[in-house]
Parts: sequence; C-alpha cells; structure tokens
Amino acid sequence: MNFIKPAYSYFVLAISLTSICFCDTLAQAEPIDPASIPESAYVVVKDGHLTINGERQRFWAATDKTYARSSGIKPEDSAEVQAQKTAAAYASTDRILDHMQAAGFNAVRLWAGNIDGIQYERGDGSKADLADYFLAELKRRGMRVWSAGMNRIDGVVPEDVDVLDLPETREAWMEAVAEGIAKDTNKRKKVGHHFYSGWALDKNPAIFWDPRLEAMTLKRKTEVVTHFNHHTSLRWCDDPVFAVWELSNEEWWVRQMVGGKWQRLPAFFRQSLIQRWHRHLIDKYGDHDALVAAWGGVLPNERLDEGTVLFAPMANPTLTSAAINDSSPAAQAAVLALDQKYNPDDFPEARGRDVLEFLVQMHLSHKQRLADAIKPLGRGTTLSPMIFDTGIGYEIQSLWMHQQADAVTFCAYVNGYGPTMEEWNASRADSKWARDASPKRASLEAERIVANDGPWVNWLLKPPGISSGVPWLETGRVEGKPFLVYETQIQQPGKYRADFPLRIAALASTQDWDWVTWHYFGDGRMNRASSFEKPFEHPMDVTTARHPQGYHLTYDEVQQSLMRAAAYLFRNHAWEKATNPTTFVFGRKALYDPDSMVYGGSFGDIGMDMLQTVYEYGSRIKVDPSRDDNVVIGPVIPFEARNTHNPYLPTDQITFDHKEGLFRAVAPGGVAYAGRVEAGSELQLGDVTFSDLRVHNPEGIYDPVDEDNPYLALSVYTRDGKPLAESSQAGISIASTSFNTGFDLSRVELYRAKGTKGELPVLVARPSATIRVPGFAGGTYTVFDFHGGVVAEGKVSDEGTVVLKHTQPAWFIDLRR
Repeated sequence: MNFIKPAYSYFVLAISLTSICFCDTLAQAEPIDPASIPESAYVVVKDGHLTINGERQRFWAATDKTYARSSGIKPEDSAEVQAQKTAAAYASTDRILDHMQAAGFNAVRLWAGNIDGIQYERGDGSKADLADYFLAELKRRGMRVWSAGMNRIDGVVPEDVDVLDLPETREAWMEAVAEGIAKDTNKRKKVGHHFYSGWALDKNPAIFWDPRLEAMTLKRKTEVVTHFNHHTSLRWCDDPVFAVWELSNEEWWVRQMVGGKWQRLPAFFRQSLIQRWHRHLIDKYGDHDALVAAWGGVLPNERLDEGTVLFAPMANPTLTSAAINDSSPAAQAAVLALDQKYNPDDFPEARGRDVLEFLVQMHLSHKQRLADAIKPLGRGTTLSPMIFDTGIGYEIQSLWMHQQADAVTFCAYVNGYGPTMEEWNASRADSKWARDASPKRASLEAERIVANDGPWVNWLLKPPGISSGVPWLETGRVEGKPFLVYETQIQQPGKYRADFPLRIAALASTQDWDWVTWHYFGDGRMNRASSFEKPFEHPMDVTTARHPQGYHLTYDEVQQSLMRAAAYLFRNHAWEKATNPTTFVFGRKALYDPDSMVYGGSFGDIGMDMLQTVYEYGSRIKVDPSRDDNVVIGPVIPFEARNTHNPYLPTDQITFDHKEGLFRAVAPGGVAYAGRVEAGSELQLGDVTFSDLRVHNPEGIYDPVDEDNPYLALSVYTRDGKPLAESSQAGISIASTSFNTGFDLSRVELYRAKGTKGELPVLVARPSATIRVPGFAGGTYTVFDFHGGVVAEGKVSDEGTVVLKHTQPAWFIDLRR
C-alpha cells in the first residue's frame, strides 16, 4: 500500500528535506523550448470535451490554499534559517498533495494573482517560488491546473497614461484615474491576498470601454501568463500542466452595469460610456426620428442629434445627472428639464432592449479582444481552452458570453441549515427582492432555502437540485462545449451533508461534465502542514460570522469520505449520461429582454422548467439570436410538477426519490446510496450488499443521529475504471455526520449561525456494516483513517465480505486483488 503515506512519514519527510533540497536552489533554470513539447501533452478540446493525447479526461479539483503559500521568512533571517523555512513550506505542499490525491483529486484551480511578484530565485521562499514549486510538483504527479483569477492583477496609476498615444484625452484621463484612486484607496487596497497600487482594474467596469484601461488590463494579464517558472523551466503560458485558462473570476459585468455601478465612476469614464451609447444608437437608427419611431417616444428634451438621450433604463432607478454626458451644454440644459430620477417602468420595452444589446456587444467584444491577444502568447494558451469569466448561472447574457468561449463554467452552493418558511418570508416581506421576484422564482427560492428537519436542510427530502434559488449548475450545459464547475460546496454547519458529493457526481454524470472544483480546500494552517503530526486534525470550520468560512472542506472527514467516492465515480465515467437530453433554445427576444436586468429574470417562464427537467431527462441550453422566439426540443417536467413528480430517473442507473428521502445509483463501475436505513437492515445495490447497517453516536455529539433509523451515505467504486466484477482496485466509503466537540447552534438566523464553533476532537457518528463485494473475494482490504494511518487490514472472505466496526475510524476502505 503506497498510494497514501502513513501519518508518521510526513514528519520524517519534513526534516529530511531541510538537508537535501537546496543543493541547486540558487541555480536558475535554463528555459525549455516549448516547441519541443508534443501537442499530445496538452489538454485540448476535442468533440466538445477535454482530452489529453486524444483521450477524454475528467478532472476533480480543489481550490484555494492547496499548497503552502507563505514560508514565513523574515528580513532578519539568516540564509540557513531561510533555507529551513523554505524546505518546510515545500514539505507542507507535498503533504497537502499526498492527502489530496488520496481524497481523489487530480486537479487544482490556482489563483494566479497570489504570486505577488514576477522575479525570484529558485529556493528563495517567496510566494512566486512556492507557487512554482507547487506547479512543478503537480506536474510530477500527473495533476493539472486551472489558472484562475487573472483579474487579480495590479492596479493603474495616472503615470500609465502613455500605455496608448491618445494626446487629446491625456490630462483628463490622468485626473480621472487620480479621482478613482482617491475614492478607492480606503476601500479596496487589497484584493484577496494580493496588494495592488493605484486604482483597481479588478472588476472595474470601465476596462470594457476605455482603451487605456483595457490596454493596462491586457498588460497585467500578460505579466501573469508569461511568468517564468524556475522549477519547470517553462513560462506558465507554455506549460502543459495548465489545462484551463480563465480571463477573469466573477466579473459579472452586465449585472454590474444594469445595477448602476458605472454611475459611481469618475465623470470622464461615465461621459465616454454615454458617448459610446449615442454612437451605438446612431449606427443602429441613423437619426432621431427613426429612434423615436422605434421606441415609441422619448423623454422631453432628449435628442439623439444633441447627445441628450439618457443611458437608461437600468435594473434600478436611474439618476438623470449620472446617465447623461454632463460635459455637453445641451445635456446640461436637458437635465434641468427632466425629472431627477426615472424608474425602469418609465421607459418602453424597446429602449430597454437597446440598452442590453449595447452592453452585450461591448461585453463580448472586450472579452474577445483579450482572448485574441493572450491565446497566442504561448503554446499552452494557444492549445488549451480559455474561458471568459466565471458565472453567473441564471443570466442569459452571461450564458451568451460563455457560448462564445472555449468552455462554459458556472458554480453553485447550497446551505446545510436554514430558516423556517415563516422566518424566510418575514425577512423578505419589505425587500427589493420581494418586489422584483416573480411568484415562481420567489416560491422556488423559499423552497430551496428553508430547513426541513429541525434547523437542518436535508436535501434528499426536496426535489433534486444543487441550488439555493434559481438554478445555476443545472442550466449551463451547452452542446459542443466542455462544462466546468469552478466552485461548489455545501455550507457548514450541516447535519446532512454526506450525500452532497454523490448528488454532484450524479448530476455531473447525467449532464456529462468535464471538471468539478470544490471550494475551498484550506486555511492558513496549510502553510505549516509539515509541522503538524496530523495536519488535518483541526476543528471543522463552520459559519459563525458574516464570512461563510463553513465552505472549508479541509478538516471534514465525513464529506471527504464521500468526495473520494464521487471523484472516482465521476473521473472513471462509472455512471451513464442522459441519452437524449431536452434542449432549451432562447432567441433574440430573450437575450435582450429588459426583465433579465433583474436577477432571476432571465429565460422567462420556460426557464423555470429547467431545474426539474434536467433530473428526469438531462438538458442542454442554447442562445440563438438568429431566431426571435424560444423553443423547447424534448419533454419537460413543468415547474408546477416539481414537488409532485417522483421519483426522478435521469438514467436507468440513477434514482432521486424525494418522497422517501433517498438517492440510489447502481452501475457496473460503482454503486451508491444516501438516505435513511432501518438499523440492522440489508441494502442491496446490484451485486454489492451492505448488511447489519448501523450508525453509532459518540458520547457528547451535538444533535445525535437517530440510531434506529440513521441517515448515512455510502458507495463502492473502482479506482481503475473497470467494472467491479473485473477491477483489481476498488474503494468503499461510508459516513453519516459529525460535529466539533462543544458545537452549539444556539439559533439560526437565515444563513448566519449564531453559535459556538467548538473544538477538538471532532465527534463522528460512525457506521458499522458487513459489506459484500463478490468480485473481490479472496482479495485484501485496508482500512485507512483520515490521516493516512492504517486502522485495520486483512483478507476479504471467500464470499467477498469485509466487516467494518464502528470502533474503526474509517475514512475509506481500500480493496485489492
């Protein structure tokens, strides 16, 4: 057994590295000619999926703090101390990756902006050095990287004015950037873990129309992708370890614009936007009379030929002073004759459509210009897919943008606890959300959010879905494009969370996804992983403040047990895809529908059928501006039947039964079950049998599991991709729930847990069972704990059975023959 190291060996490794890894640290690497690397080494898109050397690949990834990002070196440290600290950081990265691989991960989504510097020396312990060591180690292990957050870049200062030679606006631009810095300094000096100078380019809406800001954005992104890695002797843009390139993370530009963020920009940038708005209208209509005819009327004193047409409507009320070019005398006069504020309903539908058409064209053209400039920079950026942004799942303009890129990517989170329906309705009663949301959307969001088992949300008792309102992950699958999940997770505290990875794997299989990323892996303690005998033995993170740190999965043995199962089930294509998915096609009217300016307003009534339909038939989505109206090709489960339709059967292998509160999957390459069972009962999943199933609560656990009818999740899966009857390597994962010692959820207020996080030890409700896997009769089994230690090992009986005792702290069971 050598695929996971025993816990004690990590500590030995950390010490030994101090003396062995610095023999050539200061020697800078000679560049490798990227032309010498065969194309077969890179991840490329073929037939709408990710492939390596012509073969389909699926990736199961984690993001954030997946390596030691700080060595702790201080300026006063001696060379010897610096070497020791760097060695410890390298060893911490190794230790993290050992655990990640044991958990089934084969990829990472890496925040590129965290390197905080381009020039470094190999072995100097800088952030760039640690990141590049991490990339080299991933490469050595055969893992792949998604380069994220290329918008986490340095800012812009007035002195950058000469990035383009535009003398007529030179002084005005410098003054506007200085104004942006003055407004921004106290609020946005830090982006994530990256400090920047000047005015932020990150999520700055003006980079889409100001040529200098766009040029500086391209310059900063180029600095990231062309960074030279002294550990691999390649620039990042040439290195085949990178599988996916991402222009920006959660920029969500159209949503920002219709939300009015542009109205808070310095006047120079507002005016240049409004000038572009008028040019767009002139290009489309030619003159003022044609504009009036198309819109059915304009406001008093609005004239296209005088440049006094307000940039409106928006999703929110529009201030006249912000929506007009106040550098124009005619515009200044017009302001005096107009109301100071206009609501969306004050404008005709045709005008709202023109606003969205203008924004959509600007959005896509900016993204395409960046991609066209960055992709040729290196062999990897040329060959591997590039996405334009991450999210936003239920917005048709975002989907249209993704449809033009090399791949589509969305995310989704769900809550593990929640309010009662009464609490939820009361919290929304007088809110803007309540005024804007359609009745269908409002009822769907309430149904998804509210608790249904005390304070807890048991998602198995709800119609299937990975959403906290309108769907994101269920709606984004475009035929002919790889589908990538950039983040997903269930929020702690959550009693019923062990089933979540299995439900992700089921949806991913049904929809034939290519990549799943879990958010997020670690915290600052990962920087010191090599200093702990058991680096993953810490209290689980739960949300006890405004920031949802409960999305950490690092120290959650229960969830990671089933995540391991889901990883192999997904990566090995164990479960079939939907054979004839329904296709939802949306035309030009939907793309420019003013109702879509309000979140959740995209896709109309037809869109509300998508969440249910995907779990019965599978689904695809397409935006087609060449047609006016929408069309649905294939059967649907209508919104009105979402709670009555049962069970959901997306394939012959997968069952979602929300009336019984269970999930079941039976296939040659792997089986799974989640839900309640009768204590001592037998569960038959194809040829696999779980008998004498029980769950045992440790003393003092918060909200104990019902031992007579316990909740649990379990799976048997192969690691080599063969059917269970033929495989030589398989795994068993089985878990129920856990809480930190002393955890106390004193009360729940919507998403905010006001309670006590608790401390070690983590109290785990442990299952026991007799597990029969006939194909492994006479083989061997090893029970591993969460820290890589061997709990028990022996021979599988001649009948193929393994007995798991609740006294054995099993993270997973490895089967060999």
